[in-house]
Amino acid sequence: MVATPLASVPAEETLINALRGCRDQQELKDLEQRLAAVDDAPPLFDWICDLLVKRRLSRILAAQLLRQLHQS
Repeated sequence: MVATPLASVPAEETLINALRGCRDQQELKDLEQRLAAVDDAPPLFDWICDLLVKRRLSRILAAQLLRQLHQS
């Protein structure tokens, strides 16, 4: 998978779709690095937590993603 750099902070819906599309830990880490390169973008961990609190992500998906981030 070729990752294109992000020009700006993605919309919430775009990020949710990207998170749902992450098939393994490497893809999630790649997304985290792409977001880290964008000014004013919150850390991916914080963003996932916020989406969980807002009930925009399922608890199962959020738990899987947070676990992958924690283990890397």
